[in-house]
Amino acid sequence: MEHIICSAIMKHTDQHGILYPLQLGFRPHRSCDTQLLDMVNEVVNNMQQGLQTDLCILDFSKAFDKVGPNRLIEKLKWYGID
Repeated sequence: MEHIICSAIMKHTDQHGILYPLQLGFRPHRSCDTQLLDMVNEVVNNMQQGLQTDLCILDFSKAFDKVGPNRLIEKLKWYGID
């Protein structure tokens, strides 16, 4: 059941362009590894050009445990998922 729901939500987000284009994790043909490689490449390029790179690292590992079900349902409705 989870797979069916996930597939339907991902199809909806792709069809309506809801997700940010650089959101690579948990999307088909994209990965967190790709995003990491892109970031490392950008840092290296900046270093070679003598530019400063600032990073802000956030851990969202438990973010979804903190979202209340009512808030989640309202957010899904806002994106056209009911």
